[in-house]
Amino acid sequence: MTTARTRLDAMIADLERNPRVELLEATVAPPTPPSEIEHAVRLADGRLPAGVEAFYREVGAVRLRWRHTVPELLHGDLSDQGLVHLLPLGEVFGDWRGVTWHSPEDQEYRRVRPFDMFVPEACAALLPPLDSVHYHYFGEELYDTGYSFDAYLDRLLASRGYWYWPQTLCRELQESTEVTAFRRAMPVLFADYDDALFQPAPH
Repeated sequence: MTTARTRLDAMIADLERNPRVELLEATVAPPTPPSEIEHAVRLADGRLPAGVEAFYREVGAVRLRWRHTVPELLHGDLSDQGLVHLLPLGEVFGDWRGVTWHSPEDQEYRRVRPFDMFVPEACAALLPPLDSVHYHYFGEELYDTGYSFDAYLDRLLASRGYWYWPQTLCRELQESTEVTAFRRAMPVLFADYDDALFQPAPH
């Protein structure tokens, strides 16, 4: 079985070889210490969402940033980039007061635990005790993708973190500008693009 670390390294190597892409940053931190995993389990009321512990036993955090160089697709801004920021597990289950929630009455977003903070204003998040990954635009939107943590990682690797790609998994956002741009650009940038991966989960 191919490990998460091996798959991440392969994705980074693929970006380095791709003539349509300029790799700007690629950092994979060492595995998460067992004590930090145990602490996160306690903070999650004794159970991490499926797949989370296994991943963090191999990887501590990930920072990835690249931009494409295809003239007919360029916008000259951040939407030309791929961005991944998988947070350390201690941060995921840390205190998000003032970020995802602001008052004790704010129950809707209080359980949100961002783990892929790909941009400052939006993220992919866990909502324990649920096992499915959610897309969260801070303070405004929260959508259940219906995909597990492992299924999200499969798609993250295939997307290489291209601009706002998690929106492709949200039934409510299929007509967004970001989703339209993703479906147009990805087949040009990556020969192995499979659009079937980037669809809302079946009910």
